Amino acid sequence: MKQKTGLLLVIALYTTLGVAYAVRTPMWQTPDEPAHFNYIKHIAEGRGLPVLQEGDYDQDYLERLKAAKFPSDMPVDTLRYESHQPPLYYVLATPIYLATRSLSLPAQVLALRLLSVFLGCVLIVVSYATVRRVFPKEPLLALATCAFIATLPQHVAMSAAINNDTLAEVVLSLILLVLVYRLGRPERGQRKASSRSLRRFDLTPYILGVLLGLALLTKTTIYVSIILVPLAALLVRSQGKAIKKAFGFRPLLVVCGLALVISGWWFVRNVMVYGDTDLFGLQRHDLVVAAQPRTGEFDLAAAKNLAVVSFKSFWAQFGWMGVPADARTYAVLGTVSVLAVLGLVLFLLRALADRQLLSWNQRSALLLMAATFILVFLEMFLYNLRYLQPQGRYLFPAILPIGVFFTLGVRELVRERYAPLFFSLLFAGLLLLNVFFLARLIPQLWQV
Repeated sequence: MKQKTGLLLVIALYTTLGVAYAVRTPMWQTPDEPAHFNYIKHIAEGRGLPVLQEGDYDQDYLERLKAAKFPSDMPVDTLRYESHQPPLYYVLATPIYLATRSLSLPAQVLALRLLSVFLGCVLIVVSYATVRRVFPKEPLLALATCAFIATLPQHVAMSAAINNDTLAEVVLSLILLVLVYRLGRPERGQRKASSRSLRRFDLTPYILGVLLGLALLTKTTIYVSIILVPLAALLVRSQGKAIKKAFGFRPLLVVCGLALVISGWWFVRNVMVYGDTDLFGLQRHDLVVAAQPRTGEFDLAAAKNLAVVSFKSFWAQFGWMGVPADARTYAVLGTVSVLAVLGLVLFLLRALADRQLLSWNQRSALLLMAATFILVFLEMFLYNLRYLQPQGRYLFPAILPIGVFFTLGVRELVRERYAPLFFSLLFAGLLLLNVFFLARLIPQLWQV
C-alpha cells in the first residue's frame, strides 16, 4: 500500500511539473516543436502523411525565429523538416488537434503538450513495473527511479512539449518490461516442469512483435530494440533446454513477422517516395538539412564540447539550448553525477565479487539495460560526428536504464536505513530546482 501511495505521489508531482512547463513555456520554445506541430496539422487537414522535400528546412530563417523568440508576425508554417519521422505519434495526436481546432492556437498547442505529459505518466508507471520486476524485494529502488525520471528538469521540460520523444521512451520501456518478464521465466520454468501448455500459448512473442512494430513506427532512435530482442533471446537460451524452446527460433520468427506486418508498409512507402535505397528517409533528410551546422573535424576540442554541453543539456538547458543554468547549479549537479557513477562502479564491483548478490535474472536485466544505454549513446555520438548537436536529450530514450543506474549508484553510497531519507532529500532538491527554473529561467524564453 505504501508503495502505491508513493507511486501516486511521484505521478502527481510529475504531472504538476509537466503541466507547469507546458503552460509557462512559450509556443515553439522547445527544440523542433514547430516542425512536429506542422506534421500533425498536415495529417489533420486530410493531406495524408507529409513528404520531406527541399525548402522544409531554412537555417537562416530558423535562426532569426529563435533570436526574435518566435514572434506572432513570423510564421512557422515553413518548418516541416520532421516530415520524415515515423507516423505513430502524429496519428495519435491528430484527434487532439481536431478536437481543439476551434480554439486559439496557444490553447491548441497546450492541449498537444498535455498529451506528452500524459505519456510521461505512462512512462513512470512502466518504469515502476520494470524495476519492481527486477528488484521485487526493494520497492525503494523502483520509487527512486521513477522520482528521478519525474524530477529531472530537462526531461520534464521535453516531455511537456509537442514531439515524439516521450512516446518513443514509453514504447522502448515497454519492450524492456516485457523482456525483463521473459528473463524471469527460467526460475519459474525450473520449478514448474509441467508448464508445457503455458509455453504453447505463450503470448510474449506476440506482445514483443506488436511492440517492436510500434517502435519502428515511432522514432528511429528506438530502433535499438531490434538488437535488444535477440540479445534477450540469447540470454534466455543460455539456460535449460525447456527454456530454449520457450524463446527459440519460432518465437523470434513470430516477433519479427508481427513487427514487419505492423510496420512494413511504412518502409515500402519510404522506398516509393524517397527512392530504392532510402528506407528510413534519412538520405532525403540529409539533403534537406544540408545547411545545418556540421561538426567538422572531431578533435579533442570537439569531444570536450560534446561532453560538456551534453552534460549541461541533459540536466537543464532550456529553449533551443539558449537558456542554461548557472555555473554553480551545474557544479552541484556534476558532483551528484560523479558520486552516482562512483557508487554504481562500487556496486558492480561488489556484484562481481559476490555472485550471490544478484540473481541470474537481475544480472541479465541489468545487462539489457546497459546495452540499451550503450546503443542509445552510440546513436547520439555517431550523429554528432556529422552534425553539431550536443544535446543531452538524445539520451532520453534510455531514461529508464539511466534512472536505474543512477539510483543504484546513489544507494550504494548510503547506509540502508538512511536511504529513504537521503532519496527524499535528493528528489526534494530536484523538485525545488524545477520550481526555480520555472520561476527564473523559463521566463527568459519570453524576453526579446
